Amino acid sequence: MRNIPDDNLAYPVFIQVGENVTGSGFLLSATDNLYLVTARHVLYDNSGLKSPSVRLTCQTRAVGDDRTIVFKLDLNVQNPMPHKTSDVAVVHLGARENIDGSNEYKVHFNKGIEIVGKGIFNTVSVNAETATKLLADVLVSNDVFVYGYPTSLGLKNSPQFDFNKPLLRKGIVANIYPKQGTIILDCPVYYGNSGGPVVEVEYRPTGNHHHVIGVVSQFIPFVQQWHNPPSGIVNTEFHNSGYSVAVSMDKVFELIGYKK
Repeated sequence: MRNIPDDNLAYPVFIQVGENVTGSGFLLSATDNLYLVTARHVLYDNSGLKSPSVRLTCQTRAVGDDRTIVFKLDLNVQNPMPHKTSDVAVVHLGARENIDGSNEYKVHFNKGIEIVGKGIFNTVSVNAETATKLLADVLVSNDVFVYGYPTSLGLKNSPQFDFNKPLLRKGIVANIYPKQGTIILDCPVYYGNSGGPVVEVEYRPTGNHHHVIGVVSQFIPFVQQWHNPPSGIVNTEFHNSGYSVAVSMDKVFELIGYKK
């Protein structure tokens, strides 16, 4: 038995913004709507949208299905929602319609979305009601899994892993920062991880419970400075400390007006 449910492996979405920017994200189902959730800096820089052209590559719920479901988004039509103070952004993809009272849903996608590829099974979204936690409920010291597409790792000319599949990383909740609405993780992240989901594992007598608690935002650097007194030169080096920051789901829910 896996440490996480099989379909949780399909949570991460690979995001390509224009030609050169990549990041991670996930689909969120809240009430009767479907959203893309990612880090704000994946879509935006100081001057606004990095590119209106975004490509989403989604895994399917079948672990052995190597095919993917691919969406093209025109953000000039979609009108994404960036948070004003936190590093998260949301794009409303469409409305969900329940199929005959089952657990299956049909999505009526908004204009500006084109489906260009499809796997055997449907994509997987995070259920806001049953599969997420608010910051106040996150438990320090619990295990977490970080999912995403760290495209900065490895050798592109001699691949050591499949860049089309997400990588998992395991750590713990190191602490929380309520003032900022963030969670500190004892888990390194790299370029490409930004926007990916963070899943907390809570061990209960009834079994393991898994909840998305946040969105990967940034790594925490270890900063070293070297001084050369005769020349007055100061060299500053930034290293990955192994700690990282995730923005809580509270901030995501603020954007979409969802009350948990």
